Amino acid sequence: MNNNFWQDLRVLVTRPKAQAAEFMTQLENAGACPVLLPTIKIVPPPDTEPIDKAIQNLNDYQWLILSSSNGVNCFFDYLEEKGLNHANLTHLKTICVGPKTALAAKSKGFKDCLVAKEYAAEGIIDLFSTTNIKEQKILLPRALKARETLPENLRAKGATVDVIPVYETIFPPESISRIKHLLENELIDIITITSASAAANLVQYCPPANLEFLRTIPTACIGPISAETVRKNGLNVKVTAKKYTCDGLFAALEKYLKNL
Repeated sequence: MNNNFWQDLRVLVTRPKAQAAEFMTQLENAGACPVLLPTIKIVPPPDTEPIDKAIQNLNDYQWLILSSSNGVNCFFDYLEEKGLNHANLTHLKTICVGPKTALAAKSKGFKDCLVAKEYAAEGIIDLFSTTNIKEQKILLPRALKARETLPENLRAKGATVDVIPVYETIFPPESISRIKHLLENELIDIITITSASAAANLVQYCPPANLEFLRTIPTACIGPISAETVRKNGLNVKVTAKKYTCDGLFAALEKYLKNL
């Protein structure tokens, strides 16, 4: 396949450094020049008391929903601090949002996770569409800031949903000067966004003098939720992946470039 349209294309990657390697390698192999600019950094939540309480009462829950690989890893960090592991969760029916989350869960010992077909809250809601969860307790470890669509929907079905922040995302301070440098020197051809928080942070921490140029750069989003946030922040959405993974984003971006 002729990949000349990738050649020397400067693609901004906004994922955290530890999670960006696979996507950046994919871009490099295609001939592009990935430009790393993490716009989110995973840190502990400001209050860990809800986590401690949930871990002390694991036997009260019937369901566990894992909505991201970050959520899986951070939740298990807290479990391991208490001397616990997957064996303490075997009574729970477990649902994962997407294959990456399921892979992270598998690495922690889960073998029989249900995986939502749509890699977003709506996919989990669909899984519960024919399940009676009235008076059941659901544990949802996730980011401090996230959409309320899922817990609100499940509560409307009669479930008790305990939303437990196991991490929060902040903007890496070291990225502020890098944004300025990249934009002032016009070193970005296309932006890739893999989460709503990455999009919001990119705009929030962009120096005001560079914001107008930022909003002219074609932007590729991993799915409709991140695309909605990107549009609300005035960025130039040109690509929205149909499969909400980095592979899906790469494929959608490739299709877009072929048609230019």
